[in-house]
Amino acid sequence: MTGTKTPKPMHTVCLRLDASEYEGYLIDRSFHALSHIHNVLVKHARKLLIQLEHDQDYQQLRTEYTAFLKNHKNDGKLSKTDASYQKELSDRMKTIRQDMGLTEYSFQSYIKKCAKLYNKLLSSQQVQKEATRVWQSVEKYLFGDGKAVHFKKYRDFDTIGGKSTKNGMRFDKETFSAVWMGRTYKVKRPKKSSMDYVYKALSSDISYCDVKRRMFPNGRHYYIVVVLKGPAPKKLTAGDNTCGIDPGVSTMAAVSDEDVYLEELAPDIGKYNKEIIDTQYHMDLSKRASNPDKYNPDGTIDKSNHDRWEFSKTYIRLGNRLKYLYRVRSDYIKQSHSRLINKLLKDARNFYIEDMDYKALAKRSKNTERSDRIYEVKAEDGSIKQVHKYKRKIRFGRSLNNRAPALFIHLLEQKAALYGGSVTKIATKDYKASQYDHSTDTCTKAPLSQRTKTIDGRTVQRDLYSAFLILNTDDTLTHPDRDKCISTFDSFVRRQDKLISEMKKSNISMKQCFGF
Repeated sequence: MTGTKTPKPMHTVCLRLDASEYEGYLIDRSFHALSHIHNVLVKHARKLLIQLEHDQDYQQLRTEYTAFLKNHKNDGKLSKTDASYQKELSDRMKTIRQDMGLTEYSFQSYIKKCAKLYNKLLSSQQVQKEATRVWQSVEKYLFGDGKAVHFKKYRDFDTIGGKSTKNGMRFDKETFSAVWMGRTYKVKRPKKSSMDYVYKALSSDISYCDVKRRMFPNGRHYYIVVVLKGPAPKKLTAGDNTCGIDPGVSTMAAVSDEDVYLEELAPDIGKYNKEIIDTQYHMDLSKRASNPDKYNPDGTIDKSNHDRWEFSKTYIRLGNRLKYLYRVRSDYIKQSHSRLINKLLKDARNFYIEDMDYKALAKRSKNTERSDRIYEVKAEDGSIKQVHKYKRKIRFGRSLNNRAPALFIHLLEQKAALYGGSVTKIATKDYKASQYDHSTDTCTKAPLSQRTKTIDGRTVQRDLYSAFLILNTDDTLTHPDRDKCISTFDSFVRRQDKLISEMKKSNISMKQCFGF
């Protein structure tokens, strides 16, 4: 797209502040100030959005603009007249929003008066950064798929953003200390195992610094996140092969020129979820014990009771533990993804991958359909009836939350770029990797429960075969190159059979996804 700027490469180094109890108290006060500023801005934004919804001129222009896009959806390149008309509508709507104060700079100007109350806790640029964050949520509501602009609780704030080295928290490389709002904080030196990497990363020029806090069993720890210019130092040597990846909801199948991979994403996520569920259960018991009048006899919340909720010290302690568990769970998922990505990078640096819409997979199905499978149901009179049950409308939301496949792809794109490679996405609907058979050059739909296929008389694992087809894409990225598939198929099957045999010997199993 013309006019789009390529973002400059940057990397971060996270260092723990050696903060005393009093210094931790001061940092928490800054987070309190940030939460108040954020919610003042959200209240202001919601008022303006309501005004915009009642502005008849704007709504008329929006209706015309939507109808124009709908009528010219499949036209390709617009004519000069149509493009001029579209720009005119867009500019007129933009003018109304600007006059109303719905711009990033208007938000930054609006919050200045409120920010003066906290000028000893937050710098001007840190306040501006928070105004920018609120504006981004407004942009998502106006132009994206955002549903609303939300208020946030104090506990939900974990980062105070920065913009430059002239304002906000500043890091001194020589003294290994941080200066913020006239106070100097000691910064802990990195461990020996990571010291060389950290010092190498810190050799770049500093762009800005963020303040971060994270929950631990013994309370919050505070960090400075140093954002530096340029790419991060390299930790491994990337291979020169090309790799095709079939991304699933819970698994990743990959086939390169020399190897095959079939991996479960975040395989140990279950034990983290169990701890979270246990903690939530005990929090609910504590909440009910402290607020018996807020519940009906059947255990549901009494909505007619408007008394204030009471939270015991046990509930607050469990809430802190829950926040800690969620953080550990998130760190585990990211670390698990990084290990798998490093494994792939040692083999290849250029990747072809299906472009998956994980947001759509998380949503409930809108269609009410019956299953093709026949079920036997026992009636009240004891007779057996054969029926077609309704299909479940719930889709893959829980699995996506547990496995985070979109995060895996995002991290893969970052790391591939760092090592001079690329991640090229192919259109799933056009490519039809899960349906294609290169031996017959035909496409045949198969149910999701069918985890193996028979191709040219050979049994192949469905996901690995899709990754094999993606690896052997043609130059248009819309169809597999059949000649490449035929010439490399035997080698792929041998490597696949060897992998599956080793996985079975190691008792690595995931029946619903792997088929064994």
